[in-house]
Amino acid sequence: MLRDMLSFWIIGTASLCVGLLLNQFRDKPLSLVYQTKVERLQLAVTKIGTIQAARQIPEALPVSLSLDEFRSFAEQKRGLVLDARPELFHRLGHVPGAISLPREAFESGYAKLKAQLESDRSQPLVVYCSGISCEDSIMVQQALVKLGYTHVSIFRGGWDEWTDAGLPVEKAP
Repeated sequence: MLRDMLSFWIIGTASLCVGLLLNQFRDKPLSLVYQTKVERLQLAVTKIGTIQAARQIPEALPVSLSLDEFRSFAEQKRGLVLDARPELFHRLGHVPGAISLPREAFESGYAKLKAQLESDRSQPLVVYCSGISCEDSIMVQQALVKLGYTHVSIFRGGWDEWTDAGLPVEKAP
């Protein structure tokens, strides 16, 4: 019995060591400490670029558009509409013309849109997510402000309010 327990302990310890070692050689190693979604987004923002020290995140809620204002913005293409929901939801349906910039994959999403976004940091941007209780749009808005974008608003009603109003939707090919 003692011999079996010792064998089990040796195999378990060796497996743990090999797993930890292999994790370090991954392109994106798994974190050994839990990070909240806010911390993960902050890390992505830090990796993307230098946070401007003079720029502060507004303490109050960000500029928020009503459904009518958002609809007008999207239809008239007065700037970029950014979908902060996960990529899968964006592919299943999104506001016409919206570009996917998911909060959960902000770093890779930003890299795909880098040229389009960085061409003019003062261009108007509106971010939306699932609905009024979804905080991803606020988090993406704050990340963009930290990266130096000056005109970033959110549509708090999000996808839920858009579809409840029976407005047109677009699906990814």
